[in-house]
Amino acid sequence: MKERPAAATASPEVVAALQEDGMRTASGRRLEGALARAAKVFGGGPLLHAVQRAGLFKDSKHFVDMPMKEDPEVVLAAFNKLQDPSDKEALEAFVKSYFDDAGSELEPWTPEDFQEAPALLKQIKDEAMQTWALGLNRLWATLGRRPHCAVESCQQRYSSLPQRFPTIVPGGRFRETYYWDTYWVIRGLLVCGMLETAKGVAENLLDSVRKFGFVPNGTRVYYLDRSQPPLLTDMVMAIHSVSGDDKWLADVLPVLESEYAFWMSPDSGHLACLSGKRGPLQLNVYHSARAGPRPEAYVEDLEAARQAPERDAAEVYRGLCSGAESGWDFSSRWLDSRLGGGDTAAKICSISTQNVVPVDLNCFLLRVEEGLAKAYKVLARPGGEKYLEAASKRKEAMEEIFWIEEAQSYRDFCLDAGRSSSVAALSDFATPFWAGLHSSRPGDALQGLQRSGLLQAGGAASTSVNTQGATQWDAPNAWPPLQHMLIEGLEQLPGSQGPTLARDLAQRWLSSCYQAWQRSGFMYEKYNADVPGEGGDGGEYDPQVGFGWSNGVVLVFLARNWLATSSDISRCTVL
Repeated sequence: MKERPAAATASPEVVAALQEDGMRTASGRRLEGALARAAKVFGGGPLLHAVQRAGLFKDSKHFVDMPMKEDPEVVLAAFNKLQDPSDKEALEAFVKSYFDDAGSELEPWTPEDFQEAPALLKQIKDEAMQTWALGLNRLWATLGRRPHCAVESCQQRYSSLPQRFPTIVPGGRFRETYYWDTYWVIRGLLVCGMLETAKGVAENLLDSVRKFGFVPNGTRVYYLDRSQPPLLTDMVMAIHSVSGDDKWLADVLPVLESEYAFWMSPDSGHLACLSGKRGPLQLNVYHSARAGPRPEAYVEDLEAARQAPERDAAEVYRGLCSGAESGWDFSSRWLDSRLGGGDTAAKICSISTQNVVPVDLNCFLLRVEEGLAKAYKVLARPGGEKYLEAASKRKEAMEEIFWIEEAQSYRDFCLDAGRSSSVAALSDFATPFWAGLHSSRPGDALQGLQRSGLLQAGGAASTSVNTQGATQWDAPNAWPPLQHMLIEGLEQLPGSQGPTLARDLAQRWLSSCYQAWQRSGFMYEKYNADVPGEGGDGGEYDPQVGFGWSNGVVLVFLARNWLATSSDISRCTVL
């Protein structure tokens, strides 16, 4: 007898939602044609459940990245003929017969505009740092991927989504494009003079908006239930700042507006209405409507739901999927604030991401609003005022809801508890600085940052909560995108204190990354804030190397010549 997913014993509404899992996108559209056929295997259902529960692979993501050798109808019919789907040996033989190797549909690709020695990197003064930068540049050739033509002609057999242009992937188990990672990949590509590659990577994401109405978490059919931090407008503006191509900007502007409309739609689940001093306020939350386990983390999600018998399993799954949309999968930021204290650090089953109004998401959307207004201005078009008005309203709401005078920082707001989060996170500082939200009180925010306990010898930790690896977006892990936003934001502050701190933090980060590179020859996905030169740890999967956004952040810092000589990187002190 087949085991059912934990949530299948829930209410009729949840059961109905489970049957729809993988068949509807984050925009509410129902999949059709080849994508719908692929989703019947990779998006949910009894075959996925049986394979994942059997533990055939160490990583749940492995199976859903395996192309089918036959059409899904043939594969499902063969599965239904198995006498005992829980027989591991029979299941292994079935998978071997009907599925190819994970990621085999993606071919290595060297970008046509790749250069061994980009002009900007040749200008780095220090020989050791220039050698490092050129080594990082060469990694782009190893991270290039091009989908096999069959991904488009036989889409029903693949979890991969077709793409018009080749792409740059993060690395390791992350074989495909990921939404928010791509911003830092593009920044690094632009430093290396790879404008056409950067533009092609961005066009793939723009195509997703054209087709689905939003950018999915990643380019797999099982990621279509959610998006990720909305940085597409920032990507386009970064490319435009180099190319100056107003025609391209004009062509893609309606697509950027469509993505913004997705995040602001009342039907998307991303809006939160709060009570303000002078009336209702509106901010945004992360949200996925998926009612079952994530296909790529199926076993882990089932276990999380099992540990919370008092909760509706669908709510646990929704919290997990929404947490994945945040990019911070996972963090104490998303754990139920009512459980309180360090003891909750490992209790993933308490996750409730959709009930947290996050500082960072609203900073990203503030940048979207101001970026759209800037695009209208660059193109000398009327109509950008509506985005400036939206940005003004968002700023007012953020100041009222997020700012905590005692902590001298912004904080996430927990809807379930009706109060500010007790977790001090780097996003409380990095994204407001990056979005220019601290312009009215830069001194207060700097003091809050310096006494937050987040700044360490190897970089800025993700949060003040050390979960001993249970949640990877907590201390002691330090993540490249957060370092970049923090440092670039501090650099823009008036006076000398912010830029001085930015330079010091950049040196700390470069020092840690360089030590790791010298010792291992790798760039890590994340690092240890407490121990310079050591990679980060914890989370749902083994630590990864490669690594797209890590390379991009370091290249940006080196190209800006924050580092005059290699000896500078050792002179880092803890504030």
